[in-house]
Amino acid sequence: ISVSAFLLNRSSDLLVDSSYFIAHGTGSLDGYTYLNSKESLLNALDNGYQYIEVDLGYTSDSAVVCVHEWKRFNKMTIEGISENDSDQYSRIPSLEEFKQRKIYGKYSPMTLDEVVQIWKERPFKLVLDKFDITEDLNKFFPKEKRGEIMVEAYTEEGFEELKAAGYIPMVSTEGLNLMDCISFIWSHLFSGRGYWVVVEQRESSMRGLRLLKKLFGLKYAMYTVNSPWFYRECLGSDVELVYTDNWDLKRQINTFQDNDTY
Repeated sequence: ISVSAFLLNRSSDLLVDSSYFIAHGTGSLDGYTYLNSKESLLNALDNGYQYIEVDLGYTSDSAVVCVHEWKRFNKMTIEGISENDSDQYSRIPSLEEFKQRKIYGKYSPMTLDEVVQIWKERPFKLVLDKFDITEDLNKFFPKEKRGEIMVEAYTEEGFEELKAAGYIPMVSTEGLNLMDCISFIWSHLFSGRGYWVVVEQRESSMRGLRLLKKLFGLKYAMYTVNSPWFYRECLGSDVELVYTDNWDLKRQINTFQDNDTY
């Protein structure tokens, strides 16, 4: 087999290899993103995803539910709401109200309890975001199962607590520039190799990320990537996982648009 044929086959295999893709916010459905809904989670499983990310937050009465941010949730679940209606737009609902809402009038919001039930019935690799409160996560996951769960950590304290509790912590670099990232890694991760770091997709930072990978043996999960070109060029070498909104593993297409740019 020629080198070019080998590389072509490898690229094609990457596009259907579910070990590289995370369904972002439970994945897209019917052109919608950030749903964190029961329907989109089940759709991602049916599409072959191994990794599914769920965003978490608290209701006004401290229940842990699936939500990316409350302003976005309110906009998706209250018809005709305006950003000018600041009280309604920003208000955090109670658990009872949360359960009564419908996302875009048809999708079902989920509590973390409901996610865990699906996870038990149809096992997948659970990735948790926007929430690194170890004490509360421990109420949902027994110690023997925590090593299967990846959790984005937004603080040094959160990272250390998640690690001690048995989860797979992922250092989130959201809001950090490259030098901040280097400083954080040097201070807290140099003692161990193979740690996960969550980074934003930015072409300008790829060279720096490659250097950090080489120096520290890091593993990268990159958000949000909807580009087949990037998958072919970088998966398995520069980046171990990508968060994607709309990659159809079975059909090898972007379900929003055939976006073949970086």
